[in-house]
Amino acid sequence: MVKLAPEKLESSQRYVCAQCKVDIALESALLSKDLLGKTGEAYMFSEVVNVEYGPSSERVLLTGTHEVRDCCCAYCQQVLGWNYLKASKPSQKFKEGKVVLELAYITKIE
Repeated sequence: MVKLAPEKLESSQRYVCAQCKVDIALESALLSKDLLGKTGEAYMFSEVVNVEYGPSSERVLLTGTHEVRDCCCAYCQQVLGWNYLKASKPSQKFKEGKVVLELAYITKIE
């Protein structure tokens, strides 16, 4: 399979894959810095680019049971975090469609 050129984000403040430095998200798409992942701190974004998603699965997370799918860099295949597809609790519905990226796998560019 031939990979297309990565999408370039036109902003000086953005997040990139820590491994291959491909653009992943704009600072302006950052919704929350208040999450935890397997490796520690994680951020929630409204929109990301240059990622691929794995199959969906139901997982029990700190805030309840959610249907999620892993999110990885489309260029180096490093798992970056996950995408919320469906939340079982009404109070968690705001997460649906959002992407959580673990800080261990992304780097901020300023």
